Amino acid sequence: MSEQKNINTTGETTPETTEAADVQTNPAQEHVAENAIATTAPKAVAAQPATTYITNLLANMMDDFIAANAGLDVDFVYVGNWLVINKKGCFVEKDDETVNYGDHIDVVVGQGEKRWSLWGLQNSPEDGQLIVACREKADAEEMLTAWLNEHPEARERYSLDDLELRYMAFVVPVDAVAESVKDPDSIPRVYLMSFAPTATIAWGKYAMNVYSGKYKTSGIKARTGVASVVTRFSTKEMKGKDPSVSWLGIEFEAMGMFNPEDYTK
Repeated sequence: MSEQKNINTTGETTPETTEAADVQTNPAQEHVAENAIATTAPKAVAAQPATTYITNLLANMMDDFIAANAGLDVDFVYVGNWLVINKKGCFVEKDDETVNYGDHIDVVVGQGEKRWSLWGLQNSPEDGQLIVACREKADAEEMLTAWLNEHPEARERYSLDDLELRYMAFVVPVDAVAESVKDPDSIPRVYLMSFAPTATIAWGKYAMNVYSGKYKTSGIKARTGVASVVTRFSTKEMKGKDPSVSWLGIEFEAMGMFNPEDYTK
């Protein structure tokens, strides 16, 4: 799952899995991303059962995981099941690309947080590896410095300037709700996603639009949090100010309120 700019993108891309490619961040963008993320925490009206349903599903899963691995100090971000975007613009499981959802997927984002992170570069020995993911930038810098000391050959590929502020989200496909109801003992199909910097900003703007009531025509009232909404993630080729630079990005679209009963009948 790696970052890569696509210069003069033409023809069909290869099926190799990659993180949704994006332009590199800069100090100004980091500040905007930090502000945007602050609006994305699921703050739906407490009385809405949809929020409670997904929140409880995630909380129970993580509590069970921590209990089963007591004393191991395992960070779920490093061991969770990742949903990524391959070169064809399809959402696939990182560890099993045969699980392919196509170029869009309907999910509920039940939880998320910002992390200073670094993914291994494409076609490098660390390709697809999450090297660093820390809540605080200072901790990320300390972890990356320690990792580079252990892997001095990687210093030519990575530096502290490569750390990016990304939003990492726990997403639940809506059809997974029915699965968990049919088999309560099964592990819920929950994915982690890492949004590239511009997607992080777009996610914050989308969450604010949901909260501001801009999706009233879809039955979503103002002051609603994204954890109560079915959101469609779609991939799209984006272009920067330089038309020769393009990347795979994610668009967010509110499909309607999430009602657990719609998927548990």
